[in-house]
Amino acid sequence: MTTRPDDYWQKQARRYDRATLLLNQRFPEVAEAVAEALPADAEVLEVAAGTGLVTQVAVSRARRYLATDGSPAMLEILRGRLGEQAHLEVREADALALDLPDASFDAVLVCNLLHLLDEPTAALAEARRVLRPGGLLVAPTFCHGAGLVAQGVSRVIGLTGFPIVTRFVGEDLDELVTGAGFEVRDARTYAGLLPIRFVAATRP
Repeated sequence: MTTRPDDYWQKQARRYDRATLLLNQRFPEVAEAVAEALPADAEVLEVAAGTGLVTQVAVSRARRYLATDGSPAMLEILRGRLGEQAHLEVREADALALDLPDASFDAVLVCNLLHLLDEPTAALAEARRVLRPGGLLVAPTFCHGAGLVAQGVSRVIGLTGFPIVTRFVGEDLDELVTGAGFEVRDARTYAGLLPIRFVAATRP
């Protein structure tokens, strides 16, 4: 029987941090770059927050921070990592159907999610919907198609059930974000076994 993506993350939650750092040792730099991109005193939504590897770095930049994920096991680890903070809310949510009002956040973080989705444009549309005009999208994403090494690593981890859908190369991620109605203002790549393309863009 094929494992559903949500089942996969439930089972892999305890191994997620180690696997992320193995695939790209520069991930802490990526998390810092996400935090540095945020406007001060912002209302921030993080979609697919996972175990909180980005959350723990970015949360101090925000006036209000909502961290969401579709996996209860991931959120359990995130809560343990972050503890109780007055301006932090942690909630289970579907990235493709956010139960949130239009134009309610200054920034939306979509970290290491788009390559896992059958409909990445739907997730970007939801991010755009809940962003205020001029709001910021930050979407660092593993690029499984960025060279022979990354392609080989991707094939190997795919054998474990890793639910990879899109093997981004790099600039194709930028194009996806632009096509979803954003204006890319920063795009760079962090090398690793699986490179990470960092994209920051604004909603016009």
